[in-house]
Amino acid sequence: MTQDWKALKREARKQGTSAVRLLQLAALGPELSREVARGQHTPPQLLQALASHPDTLTVEAVANPHTPPQTLEALSLKNTALAKKVAHNKSTPEATLERLGKSQSDQIREAVSFNPSTPLHVLLILRDDPNSAVSDHLLLRNMGLLDLYGKAKDVPAEKLVRAMALTDLIPAEAAARLSECSDPDIQFGLLKNIDKVALSVRNEIRQRLLSKEPTHDHH
Repeated sequence: MTQDWKALKREARKQGTSAVRLLQLAALGPELSREVARGQHTPPQLLQALASHPDTLTVEAVANPHTPPQTLEALSLKNTALAKKVAHNKSTPEATLERLGKSQSDQIREAVSFNPSTPLHVLLILRDDPNSAVSDHLLLRNMGLLDLYGKAKDVPAEKLVRAMALTDLIPAEAAARLSECSDPDIQFGLLKNIDKVALSVRNEIRQRLLSKEPTHDHH
């Protein structure tokens, strides 16, 4: 009897397919075990089991955002290829990202620098990374983000606070816009990084921020 692979793959991805059935599907061959490993609805204990599957692509597929933190941590210790996938994964826990950020592998550190979940203190270390692929990219990405913000694009506050810490230049337009922000974290971030503000507007922005001593009384 020939299997309808398309239907089986759909079943592997579908919400409501039981864990027992998913286990059966994964046993039918690597094509399906990869599908189950990638599935959004695959239960954590099954993902943990698939993390030691003989098929390398199945194991790689386990390194996805739906996988529980402890399984991702375990995968990151297996080999460089998996560590790199885990380093890119936004569900990877901070402690794992911190460890991977100190990796000997340039590629792993670079993956960590791209991960939106990487904590700021780890990125600050990577900003001075000896490998320019890591440090330059980090600087350029954050400068690019501030540049975009200066051109009146919406950027979330926490991203702006991170970007100010991770760049070595805050463009004039971005600085002017940041100084008008009502968010105290942004104000504080700008004041803390005032030495990075473009020289043409630095003093003016410093005055503006210092004259804005926080007032708590509302008239």
